[in-house]
Amino acid sequence: MRAPNPGVDPYDFILEKIDSVPHLEALVLLWNSRPVGWTCEELASRLYLPAERTAQVLRDLLRMQLIAENPGPPPRCSYVHQSEAQDELLASLENAWRKDLVRISSMIHSKASSSVREFARAFNLKQEKK
Repeated sequence: MRAPNPGVDPYDFILEKIDSVPHLEALVLLWNSRPVGWTCEELASRLYLPAERTAQVLRDLLRMQLIAENPGPPPRCSYVHQSEAQDELLASLENAWRKDLVRISSMIHSKASSSVREFARAFNLKQEKK
């Protein structure tokens, strides 16, 4: 997964990049609390998820370069600013999530499984390299 492109609509971003509601909730929470970092356990408690599931969500967001892990006992994750365009996307994403929760949740749940999407992304990356 790659970081979002400038000018991407938040709904398109969700369809292309967000695998689950916990991914979106974690990203929005980290965006809203920037620059404060969260441990996996703190985030798991806030998302009402097991720590193992939260750790996977964080790994996915790290791979997308939307968050960074700050070393230290314990490690903390926080939103990472990469560009004004990305910040604008996250602001519009947070706004859309707040105003359109049911529609966005339905969009996410109706998508193909994450393994199918990951395979498709790998294929797209291979095509882009050619």
